[in-house]
Amino acid sequence: MEQHISFIRKAAIAAFVGLSIACLFLLVAYAANFFFLVFGGILFGVLISGLTSLFSRLTGLRYSLSMVVVCLLILLLIGGTGWLLAPKISRQVDQLSETLPQAIRQTEAKLARSGWGQRLLQGLPSQPSQLMPEQKDVLSRVTGIFSATLGTLVNFLIVLITGLYLASSPTNYKEGLVELINPPYRERVSQVLDKCYHTLANWFISRSITMTVVGVASGVGVALLGIPFPVVLGIIAGATNFIPNFGPYIAVAPAMLLAFAQEPKLALYVFLLYMGIQSLEGYILTPLLDKKFVSVPPALLLFGQVLLGLMVGVVGVLFASPLIAVLRVIVGELYVKDVLEKRRTAASATGR
Repeated sequence: MEQHISFIRKAAIAAFVGLSIACLFLLVAYAANFFFLVFGGILFGVLISGLTSLFSRLTGLRYSLSMVVVCLLILLLIGGTGWLLAPKISRQVDQLSETLPQAIRQTEAKLARSGWGQRLLQGLPSQPSQLMPEQKDVLSRVTGIFSATLGTLVNFLIVLITGLYLASSPTNYKEGLVELINPPYRERVSQVLDKCYHTLANWFISRSITMTVVGVASGVGVALLGIPFPVVLGIIAGATNFIPNFGPYIAVAPAMLLAFAQEPKLALYVFLLYMGIQSLEGYILTPLLDKKFVSVPPALLLFGQVLLGLMVGVVGVLFASPLIAVLRVIVGELYVKDVLEKRRTAASATGR
């Protein structure tokens, strides 16, 4: 009788856990924008808080004053970089926007000279406008663009303000969250939150290094190959490297189009250059950084990107890497260590 009751209790617990996970996935899918805005604010808060803590330790200033100085230094760095590079970047962006359509037309013309190229072109729309859904109302197009731009700006401000609030007093927010936990588990949850914080900080350091290396190497490489607009192409390569697995293929597209318009075999050299840089980053630089900072298994990252991409779109792919890093810490600490390992230790002690 007791075994029967125990089985029913375990089945009820399993059903409850499964139902809770399903409800959590439905809630995330329904309110994905809210959750990812919060997570984006947390990421930005971790970045500012980490830089502030480092600056405070180096200078001995109070945390609040250090945060003001760090924010001012970031603004000066962005402003100074923009003032020095903005004219060149703006000029190259304008030239790139004019050159890319010409490169596309030249690519189509060269493809049309071969049989396989003609077959490829037959499967593509004859006009670029056909790639977009038909909209007869010009006003609706303008309204849609304005709405999307305004929504992006509002989301950016929400992430920025949320991050600054979190970074201004991270201890208070952590303690407030820990107070919601049952008292016997508060210390353990506090330890896990600290580990999640350090994991995100290390993830930022690792990702910043790889983005910088890939951006500089790509810009220098295309410049040596004689491809125009190396600064912009390098910035695109570095920025898209924020998205593991998919970012390199986004970055290589404009560079290959420009190269193919000059000479078809040059596009092959560009492709080999980008894939070579990504191989060095993936097989040498990233493993070295993972040993020092944070490790996310590639297969798990790819699975998470696909799953979150299907659930919430581009934003899910963008935040998959740091989110999986945090979830890996939570599962490893609260489930593997606190449940499975303790259960195995207890079973071993009982066996003896």
